[in-house]
Amino acid sequence: MIYYKKFFFLCILISLTNCQTIDKKINETTDKENKMLSEFLGKKSKDLKSSFGEPNIINLDVPYKIYVYNKKNLLVKCTREFYINPKTDLVEKFTSKNCIK
Repeated sequence: MIYYKKFFFLCILISLTNCQTIDKKINETTDKENKMLSEFLGKKSKDLKSSFGEPNIINLDVPYKIYVYNKKNLLVKCTREFYINPKTDLVEKFTSKNCIK
């Protein structure tokens, strides 16, 4: 019975350690993604198109023109949105969901 308890606690300990490792990897990947995408802030939309190609969707929500890029890696759908000021044609902000470099 003592062996079962030790084995159970060992499994819990390993599980918690793995969760911390996964969380750390996710944070590192998100930081890399944000750093890469922040390079487009203040640049023209043509620079964005030259890097990512034509957007999958263009939303014309006031006050922005939103370029949406969708990509599917394995079973995960990556969505990147760039908010562009239509008057100046500059990228003002972005969002990224589930994107892995």
